[in-house]
Amino acid sequence: MLLFFIADLARDPNLQAAFAEDPERAMDAAGLSDAQKTVLRTRDSKQIAAEVAREVEGLPVKSVDPVVNWIGPVLHVTAVDPREGVVGQVVKVVVYGTYFESTMRCSLIQGQTVIQGVVSNVVSGPNSKMDVQFNLGGAPLGWYGVQARTRKAESTLPRAFEVKRARIQ
Repeated sequence: MLLFFIADLARDPNLQAAFAEDPERAMDAAGLSDAQKTVLRTRDSKQIAAEVAREVEGLPVKSVDPVVNWIGPVLHVTAVDPREGVVGQVVKVVVYGTYFESTMRCSLIQGQTVIQGVVSNVVSGPNSKMDVQFNLGGAPLGWYGVQARTRKAESTLPRAFEVKRARIQ
């Protein structure tokens, strides 16, 4: 989400340095869409604000109790590293986001294909991350969304991970 990237950019000196050195790489690492990158490249504050407003308007406001809807800490997947793996192998990725919990579950999603990951080393809070191991044995090639879930919430970063063929040498 563009809003989270801009907020992280405002408060994270490491991201600021990475963005100053190579904006394209920093935006790719954050999992921004081509449309989001295009808006940022304009450096036009009105266009950027309009895009952020569109994203915020599209946020689902969910609550276990339908009477109490509020926007508080939100589970959100913001980036994955590395962003690719080879079919038939086991790959360990780091999933970044906000407000992960110790009971996280994480999957790769492509249509009806769901590859469950083994989650470890969860760091909670506004700058969350977790290690996830995926077995790509027999996985269809292509792009997958990375979905993080708790008992109460879920977040999916679309087209965040690609399963590729092994390179023939």
